[in-house]
Amino acid sequence: MVKSTLGLLLAFFAIGSLSANPVTISGRVFNESTGEPLEFGTVVIPEAKFKSRINPDGTYAAAVPAAGEYTVQISSPGLKNLVEKIKFEKNLKRDFRLSLPITRTQTVKLRGERDIQSLSRNTLSVEQLKETPATFGDAINALATLPGVVRPGGFFGPLVIRGADDKGNRYFIDDIPVPNPQHFGGLQSIISNDLMREVDLYSSAFPSQFGGAVGAIIDIQTVDEVKEFGGVVDVSLISSNFLLRNKWGKNYGGEVRISSAAQQDEAAPNPLGVMPFKPQKSGPTGYWITSGRIGYLTLLVPPIYKLITGNTIDRLPEYYDYQLKGKVFLDDSGKHALTALVFGSYDTLKFTRNLTAEEKAKRREEGQDPILSNFNISNDVSSHSQGVYYEYLPSSKLQNKLIAYNSYTYSYFYADLGSTSTIGATDVKIYPNIFGIKDKVKFDWADYATLRLAAEYNLFYFKSNGQTQQQTGATATTGQPDLGNSSQFQTVPVNFNDQNHVISAYAENKFQFGPVRFVPGARSDFLARTNTATFDPRGLLSYEFPSETTISVAGGQYQSFAQVNTFYFNRVFNYQPQVVVADYLQPERSFHRTVGVEQKLGRHIIKVEGFMNDFDRLLQSEDVSTGRSFSNGGALRTRGAELFLRRDKEDKETEFYGWASYTYTQSERRRFGTWGRFENEQPHSFKLVAGFKFGANTIGAQFQLFAGFPYTQIVGGACTVPAYDCQTPETTRYSPQYSTDLYGQRFPASHRLDIRYTRKTAYKWGYFSWYIEVINIYNQQAPNQQRWNYNLPYSESNPKVAVADGAITIIPYFGLEWRF
Repeated sequence: MVKSTLGLLLAFFAIGSLSANPVTISGRVFNESTGEPLEFGTVVIPEAKFKSRINPDGTYAAAVPAAGEYTVQISSPGLKNLVEKIKFEKNLKRDFRLSLPITRTQTVKLRGERDIQSLSRNTLSVEQLKETPATFGDAINALATLPGVVRPGGFFGPLVIRGADDKGNRYFIDDIPVPNPQHFGGLQSIISNDLMREVDLYSSAFPSQFGGAVGAIIDIQTVDEVKEFGGVVDVSLISSNFLLRNKWGKNYGGEVRISSAAQQDEAAPNPLGVMPFKPQKSGPTGYWITSGRIGYLTLLVPPIYKLITGNTIDRLPEYYDYQLKGKVFLDDSGKHALTALVFGSYDTLKFTRNLTAEEKAKRREEGQDPILSNFNISNDVSSHSQGVYYEYLPSSKLQNKLIAYNSYTYSYFYADLGSTSTIGATDVKIYPNIFGIKDKVKFDWADYATLRLAAEYNLFYFKSNGQTQQQTGATATTGQPDLGNSSQFQTVPVNFNDQNHVISAYAENKFQFGPVRFVPGARSDFLARTNTATFDPRGLLSYEFPSETTISVAGGQYQSFAQVNTFYFNRVFNYQPQVVVADYLQPERSFHRTVGVEQKLGRHIIKVEGFMNDFDRLLQSEDVSTGRSFSNGGALRTRGAELFLRRDKEDKETEFYGWASYTYTQSERRRFGTWGRFENEQPHSFKLVAGFKFGANTIGAQFQLFAGFPYTQIVGGACTVPAYDCQTPETTRYSPQYSTDLYGQRFPASHRLDIRYTRKTAYKWGYFSWYIEVINIYNQQAPNQQRWNYNLPYSESNPKVAVADGAITIIPYFGLEWRF
């Protein structure tokens, strides 16, 4: 047998020496919708009469008799066939991705389990997010350029989405719940941009897999494939970060061997007898990734701030973060895999002021609050999360993922307003801790149907100690407490330690009947403390015409237990840990209704969506005389429409890309029985992001025009008694009195233009790129504050609507990146 085989080999080479040599192509084939290797498929080269199966780990190998141009056809059940003309001049290494038959998404690369819906969802690759001007090079910041997303603090603060309170949003990193995915002020994310694969923003009407939210979902997926050693080093004005990655060892087979076609029972017509080896594992498979960031705002920002404004800046946060991820396949066929993800962050902010007598006198003359002449504020926040994932893929139709995770946060807040204040000090440590285990199953039980279901258990452990200042009244406020009025606060000792248990499950089935997609789903969550179970039906229906026009409707019910909402437990002002044990509270609830039309025109996408969302049973404070600290008396209703136009990149030498959107939003909140404007309502918003690439250069710009936020008008003032008598300059302080028409006025509209220039140079080892940008290049300043003079009584000239003190209105920024 050996001699016979050897003879065939010698004969083949003898023939080949008299003619052209065969040329090979090999690589892996992936399912674009999941990012995973295909387990079954076929590779055909008609001109060479070659046909071979794709190996279970996604590898393939093929050969042609001589150099030239050939047609490569790759197919797999349930996916679009791929046909491509390829020139064979030498042995090639090439990977392919097969897409879904109907892809309803705005993402450049559709991955994960996100083929359920594109309605109310915007997805951008991290590369697109990073290249957006005025985002400080951060992917999460770039979400503010999408329709329906508002940032009340301009560049800083939480994300308000479709007119809903940010406390109703939830954030996930690879299925791990994260209280806040950003550092202090929202400048940068707590994980590296280059560890993120893509970011999904579900503005509303999100699928059943997401729970604990009544507003919106931000879902971050990390990189899950490493082909070779590489890394990134990024240095910018405010921080530096790095990422390194590599495979654990060699991957599966994929070499090409030469044997007799007759010896292969499975071989299709192939006169050359060139067949791929069966996959052989030559070492451990998988990868490792490590990354981290360190911020240094205190190093460069203060001198630049002084150069621009002429003033000094006396408070800036310091922070760092770290991430580790590894994956290993446990068997030769790639059906079993184990993944570990660890990430964490640390932020600290210290702000101390101790003015001299002369400085206090000057402060009084300027009308600033004398209460803030002396104070000591310190805030430390650290978070540590880890997850372990076991994936079992018995076939291309069945997938199972078992996840165990922990998300831990530590927060320390200290505030002492000094001898000038009659309000006591706040000194509190807070420890929210979340443990969870989840099992997710995906089953393609028919060619037209896919079932997704999961079960999950969560333990929420809450601990805090110290003392805090709680408001004494339970009335609707402007959100601006009078720090000079001690009657509005009481010092409350804190020594809290308790836990809650939640059991959850969801199921949804995607039916695809030609152009019609129907996705019914339901979710249920059970809180042991109240013995309450929720049931939330949700669904989506869409139809795609041959013109690639898709009409969709989606909606459902969404509920969240306030007792396990870390936003309520882990807050600095008016801290009330009693929410954890408030067994009389019902779950907060919302109803989402969304309709949309999407049109694809080659690289262009046009989307129009309308939404109508209602929220009830929202948490609000209760008068202590009732014996309860909270009630479910709050409510919110939002209505709006979004227009979104987008042109995607094609990685050409010269190209134009970008997106533009207009959003109309009407949002009202019910506070203690009275309806009024939502404090973060922004009725009109226009956003434009554009880029032009020519060779190694890219010029980008972002323009925003938006309505001002509402505010409660100051209608009077009175001396702050008994701490002040307003008889001498040293004992004068007037407190503002606000209108009962909460948020009845609105600041003027604002606009801003940001520009950015990037140059990328390729080298043998990778590439180096640098960019410089100017935020708010024409230095536009919009009034956004009622400036109250505490040294004067109320009058026509007091208060004034003006630009906030210390605002940075024009910001230069730069960054350098080495990628290898």
